[in-house]
Amino acid sequence: MRASLVSLRDARARFQAGVATKLEVLQAETQLGRDEQLLTNSIASQSIARRSLARLLDLPQTITPTAKEPLRVLGVWTPSLQESIVAAYAFREELSNAILDISVANSNSNAARGAVQPFLNIFETLTASRNSGGTISSFSPTLSTYGDGSFNYSVSNSVGLGLTWSIFDGGKAMAQSRQFKQKAAENAFKFADQRDTIRFQVEQSFYQLRQHNRDIQTTSREVISARESLRLARLRYQAGVTTQREVVDTQRDLTQAEVAYATALANYNTSLAELRRRTGLDQVAVCQPPKLPAQKPDTGIKVPVPPEPLQPACQANLRRLGQS
Repeated sequence: MRASLVSLRDARARFQAGVATKLEVLQAETQLGRDEQLLTNSIASQSIARRSLARLLDLPQTITPTAKEPLRVLGVWTPSLQESIVAAYAFREELSNAILDISVANSNSNAARGAVQPFLNIFETLTASRNSGGTISSFSPTLSTYGDGSFNYSVSNSVGLGLTWSIFDGGKAMAQSRQFKQKAAENAFKFADQRDTIRFQVEQSFYQLRQHNRDIQTTSREVISARESLRLARLRYQAGVTTQREVVDTQRDLTQAEVAYATALANYNTSLAELRRRTGLDQVAVCQPPKLPAQKPDTGIKVPVPPEPLQPACQANLRRLGQS
């Protein structure tokens, strides 16, 4: 917006001096309108994103979350790819659940097959009786005392062996055993698929992190080059050796470069957060802040952006815009 206002100011000054055409002024106004639209869309997207985050965090309606600091690189991922994959295998509970499902299916298969196998039962019974004054007390295995007088004791012990064997059940037990065996094999395939999925997710985030790291480097150089190109184009325009079209095109290139740089930063931080969530690791080396001067550098653009009131849409027609 500020760069567009500077270009519009220069175009109007040159037009009033008689060294520029009305076309250059219109081109500057058109570029200013594009920047206004971009700013409006960005502010609306930011407001929607804030309210979406507030709804996700279940914040009160009177609270709107805002960024604590400008967008920057959060850090550098220090683990290697193999270390990240191994950590993801140990961190993700899906693999443990899949292994447990395999064990449960094998246990059910063994239990179903045991229904048609012989079952040997060994038992022992110990009984004792006492005759005291005509009263007989039978107990097993604890002895009790009733009254006094002459006592007669009797003890008996019996040992037994039982065998239960379901010889024929129509193949039901074996069918159930095969069913659970197939279920165990199915869970084994699910375990392998889940393991491959986890590995692919970690690899995808890792390679995307490297890609966005490269994008940050390229887009930062692009922003620096576009800023210098805009400065030179504005000097050439003030010297009268170029047209407003070159300034507008260079300014549009700078806007696109800055947007690409901000997008690369956001994508890098997103990939970094995905790696931390998928691996459970927090081994991120924090970037050292750059050494900046105590005073803000002078960009050469000191034109304030005047606030404009939001008018009804029915009043913003083409005739009114043309007259202004």
